[in-house]
Amino acid sequence: ASSSSPSTSTEKTILIPLTTVVLLYNTSTSNTSTSNTSSSNTSSSNTISLPAVWFTIIATFSMWPLLEKDGLEMMYVAGLGVYLTLASILLRNQEAKTVSRESNTPLTVFTVSVVGCVVIHLLEMFVEAPAKYPYLWPTLCAAYSSLHFGLFFCYFNYLQIQ
Repeated sequence: ASSSSPSTSTEKTILIPLTTVVLLYNTSTSNTSTSNTSSSNTSSSNTISLPAVWFTIIATFSMWPLLEKDGLEMMYVAGLGVYLTLASILLRNQEAKTVSRESNTPLTVFTVSVVGCVVIHLLEMFVEAPAKYPYLWPTLCAAYSSLHFGLFFCYFNYLQIQ
């Protein structure tokens, strides 16, 4: 019997779609209509950059059980902390450049999502998994990440169809 968690065998495969999403960081989406203004291009750029940052965070979070198994907890925390700090600075700068009438809902949902990742980490640290369910926390991590990946799949496909 293997001592590895069932979810650790495929976690690195998220790096494949992550490489394409990283290319969207500074990409502005533009419609083919001639009525675009520079403010709508800025808005489109913000729309795509937040999901790209968000996807990167969730992809990293989804690899947590594997990183933990390999003893890379401190590097995970340090790297994600630096990334979150830089991303929040960049997102705030972009937000300051946008028109004030735009909705703040995507940023709020992003924040709730990241807080969900933190809560799962805190639960894993302070609440021991029941003996009946030894892989409760890795499974919760995988389920939470999978939910996000399904929503990202729908969102990025929607962008392609537009």
